[in-house]
Amino acid sequence: MSDLTVVARRGQWMLVDDEDDAELGAYGSRAEALKAAGEEAVVDQEPRYVLIQDPGGDWDEEVVEPPALH
Repeated sequence: MSDLTVVARRGQWMLVDDEDDAELGAYGSRAEALKAAGEEAVVDQEPRYVLIQDPGGDWDEEVVEPPALH
C-alpha cells in the first residue's frame, strides 16, 4: 500500500498525498520529488511507499526512507 504518489504531469513531477488527495508540491525532476517524499517520512520516521507514474504512463513503486536526523 502506498500513501504518496509521484506523477509526471505537464513537464513537472507532482507529489501527491493519497490519503488526503492533496498535491504537496511540483518538482523539476523525479529525484527531487522522491527527496520531498523522504522529507514527508520525517514526520513519523517510517519509510513511505511511493507509487510513481512516468510520462509514458508506466507505474513503478519505490520505498523512500526518511533522511537521517543529526
